[in-house]
Amino acid sequence: MKRFKGIVVLLLILASVLTPIAIMATGVLPYGAYVVRTGPMFPAIPPASVVIVETDQYEVGQVITFRRAGDRTTHRLMAFNDDATLTTKGDANDTSDPFTVPRADVIGGVTAFVPNLGYLVVYLQNPLAVGSLIMCVLSIWYAGSSEAGPGARSTKESAGKTRISVRAA
Repeated sequence: MKRFKGIVVLLLILASVLTPIAIMATGVLPYGAYVVRTGPMFPAIPPASVVIVETDQYEVGQVITFRRAGDRTTHRLMAFNDDATLTTKGDANDTSDPFTVPRADVIGGVTAFVPNLGYLVVYLQNPLAVGSLIMCVLSIWYAGSSEAGPGARSTKESAGKTRISVRAA
């Protein structure tokens, strides 16, 4: 019964962590999450933060995320241009970006961010790291699920004598 409860708790934890990630990844909600890898938005958004972006919702002065050269960039929107492009600037930069961003490349406006969560996200993108983490969790779960517990030993003196369990400190 104890083992069953442990499995249920583990499944509930996994579901509570993976469900929001799956919903965002499938695009069911108008939000996306992206890792800020560099520092042009510091101090407003530190590197290794995860930004939550609402698709197609942005205005001048707001921080936006857009596609550029096969990557995603997060900068502040400075102006809407007449040629259907946007002027952007990183907060840590002295001048506006030397390029303009087509409106079609804008993913959306940043509505929130979580500092330092990017370290975990990048780590979990490595299949070897995920496998190692799963093995650690399963090992800990298995070690804690045995009835006698880790470090327990039983000895029998001779027939007819009582069984003694000794737990290592």
